[in-house]
Amino acid sequence: MAIAMAATRRAFVAAPTLFSQEIERGTLFLFLPVCCGIGAIVYFGASAEPRLSAILFGMTLLVGLMQLAHSRPRTRLALAFAVAVVAGMVAGKLETMRADTRMLGSDITTRLTGRVVAMARDARGGWRVTLDIVATERPTLRYSPQRVVVSARSVPAGMKIGAGLQGLVHLRPQRGPVRPGNYDFAFNNYYKGVGANGFFLGKPQLAATPVDEAIASQAWQTVANIRQQLTQRVLSRIKGEPGDIAASLITGQRDGISEATNDAMRLSGLSHILSISGFHMALVAGIIVGSLRASMALFPGFAARYPMKKLAAFVALAGSGFYLLLSGADVAAQRSFVMLAVMLIAMMADRAAISMRNLAIGALIAIALLPHEILGPSFQMSYSATGALIAYYGWRSRRKNRSNRTKGEGLLLRLSMMAASHVGAIAMTSLVAGTASSIFAAYHFNNTAPLGLVGNALALPVVSIFVMPFAVLAVLAMPFDLDWLPFAVMERGIEWVIAIAKMVSAHSPSGNFGSMPQTSLLLMTAGLVLLMLLTTRLRLVGFAVMALAIVPLRSARPPDIVIAEEGKLVALSAPDDALAVNRATASRFTLDNWQQGYGAIQVLTPAKNGSSPADGQFECADGVCLAREAGGLIVAYTDDPTKKSTACAEGDIVVLAFTGPTATCEPGDVLVITAQDLALRGSAEIRFGDNKVDPPSGLDAAAFAVEQLQARLQSANIIYAVGSPQRPWNAYRAFSRTARNLAEQKPQRRAAKTKPPADDQENPTRQ
Repeated sequence: MAIAMAATRRAFVAAPTLFSQEIERGTLFLFLPVCCGIGAIVYFGASAEPRLSAILFGMTLLVGLMQLAHSRPRTRLALAFAVAVVAGMVAGKLETMRADTRMLGSDITTRLTGRVVAMARDARGGWRVTLDIVATERPTLRYSPQRVVVSARSVPAGMKIGAGLQGLVHLRPQRGPVRPGNYDFAFNNYYKGVGANGFFLGKPQLAATPVDEAIASQAWQTVANIRQQLTQRVLSRIKGEPGDIAASLITGQRDGISEATNDAMRLSGLSHILSISGFHMALVAGIIVGSLRASMALFPGFAARYPMKKLAAFVALAGSGFYLLLSGADVAAQRSFVMLAVMLIAMMADRAAISMRNLAIGALIAIALLPHEILGPSFQMSYSATGALIAYYGWRSRRKNRSNRTKGEGLLLRLSMMAASHVGAIAMTSLVAGTASSIFAAYHFNNTAPLGLVGNALALPVVSIFVMPFAVLAVLAMPFDLDWLPFAVMERGIEWVIAIAKMVSAHSPSGNFGSMPQTSLLLMTAGLVLLMLLTTRLRLVGFAVMALAIVPLRSARPPDIVIAEEGKLVALSAPDDALAVNRATASRFTLDNWQQGYGAIQVLTPAKNGSSPADGQFECADGVCLAREAGGLIVAYTDDPTKKSTACAEGDIVVLAFTGPTATCEPGDVLVITAQDLALRGSAEIRFGDNKVDPPSGLDAAAFAVEQLQARLQSANIIYAVGSPQRPWNAYRAFSRTARNLAEQKPQRRAAKTKPPADDQENPTRQ
């Protein structure tokens, strides 16, 4: 660290000269996508929806000022970057206007008729079906979502994409983040066009629906049916979980993979293998380019007359586009395809395919088309890993000794050195890419995969040799019924990858360091960008910026109290890294997320009747749960309106998980969180300030303790996950009965009843 700081000081002294060198090398162009990304983040992070006219006025003003500053290069440069920031805001606004997704505001049960857009089988044997709604009845929805994702225990035999499906469905609004700063289901589904989730009550039936005559829709249905048939073909050839993983690699349908395998892949640093991304796109393109050029070498006359490299790049571009459609064209795959397409087009234009400039162009296109992706882990991890690899190997090539040390040495020695060099290259690639992407994995998933280097070094050669090449061969061999042989090799390779993941995860220490503050994320990202994009000693400033991120990281601590958005679950930070909750049975998804995000080792359920509660543990009786948080304040919880008086009298912090005019406490020194607050603003964290002071003279201990508790209560800072519902993706929250503080209606009895699937919200790690 001292050496890095000394080098940083020397870089600052020579900064003017080094900055001029960066300008001459065209480095500043690489910061344009960074500025556009900042603009997109500013737009999506705004508390209220900005007007397009205001954003365009700002851009027009900045462009005009930039034209007037033609004689002042530095001012003009600063204004150009400002224009890029506003351009990112414009991209975000236009994408929001394009999406314009109708979001369901409240739970409803209706008889729904819809057209099947996508379908996938999950690990429990059920189905997740995406439907475009055609009609609703009993009741008819006046503000119906256009697209929903529903779960079903079973579906009619022979159902295809484009078929009509009808049944009794319970629809629910999209959920917000499970905790502040976490993955926002509503935000991401808004840009996917999904306005609600739900489940069928009973078995759905096929129904006649009008044919969508749009050419684009019919073409997409054809591709989707091919994708579904291909998935079934893969699952028929490869049985069990290896078949589910093979399907995820070929068609992008990974719902059948068990949570145990997902956890093993995540902890071993191999979860990127399961979702179609830049790694898979690059492998497919590389296989096509390598195979074509090797094949054309057998025809030297033809290869000498035509530019085989450009032809191979064109075929690889077409093949990657087909792979994009075949995989379902998820937004992450679209972004990866854009990045790969820029590099293949560069090959056809006789430019360097892998360069930082091409990566910047790909990022600019991705931000222009899908700016909301910049907030997701897929975009951040992919571009950080790719940029870090380009920067590292560029630096290495400039410092590499060009002399051939193996010249004149024996064949056996040269082969052994080549093998060692190959293994070392894989290890360094995993180390560089894993280190860069681990920043964002730690923030989004609270997981840094300590042995990810080992997992990738062992598994990536298997994937590159025995899995992906034979996946391509299997698809090509399907029309001739010869796919059984490449699938057999692919199955064995996947079994090896699963075994490697489980072996590495079994020996891996916990990579969970708890929640990363946003300040640390921003500082680490800024430092990483400087290290990747700058080419002179100025890049050493990046180490200093990243070092600053340690300060908020070391001082980070979990919240004192956290409350789920539906108001049913409350947790307190307890001694020995524990979470004390108010329910013996709770949502497994929410509780696991909290435990992972806050680094809790154990969960304390309410004390049993007659037993003495531990520190921070809830004690529940007669519809009221009480607990004492670490600072001495009493937390009271009830979901029974008739027990409100007891909760308000006993608690300093009162959670009233019901609605109606009585959902409040009498004015006084009580902090009240109601179900209406949570419905409008999402899950909440409560943090108390450090207000410990020495007792003044003349004040007895009891009075001072009361004063301390009052000061602690006044220092409470409530952080909501969503905030005021004023953005298009969260405005729906204002329309539920809970948000309007209306008493809940008793559910009507239905003839057909089916329990909802457990935690049927979409898993953010599968984006």
